[in-house]
Amino acid sequence: MIKNGSMGSITFFYKGLLISSFPLTKKKTLDAYLYHGEHLIYESKGKNILYQIKVYTNFCNKIYRKKKNKEKISTDDHIYFLYCLTALMRLKVIQNDEDNGYLLMPRKKLSKLKTTVLKN
Repeated sequence: MIKNGSMGSITFFYKGLLISSFPLTKKKTLDAYLYHGEHLIYESKGKNILYQIKVYTNFCNKIYRKKKNKEKISTDDHIYFLYCLTALMRLKVIQNDEDNGYLLMPRKKLSKLKTTVLKN
C-alpha cells in the first residue's frame, strides 16, 4: 500500500521489489528519511564497518524474502528496513537505481474541473 502525505510519497525498493512506502510532508522530507541511514551509521561507530554492512544487508535480504513470500512485515520492520537501506546507500554499497533505492512520487494536483465538481 502506498502511503501518501501532503507532499506525496517515497517508496523504497530492494532487488527490484517495492518493499516500503512512507508519506512525504513538510516535516517528513527526503532529507529526513535519508538522515536515518547516516544516524544509524553514526550510532554504530566503534563497530567494524564490514560487520555493519553485513548486518544491514542481511536485514534487507530478510525483509525481501518476507515480501517475496507475502509474509506479514511489521511496521517496525519497515522502519528498520528504511534505516538499513539508507545506511547501505550512504556507504555506497548499493546505488539508487532502478532495482534498489527510493522513488519520490509527488502528490497529484487536482485539475480545476475536478475541484469544482468536488465542491458541488
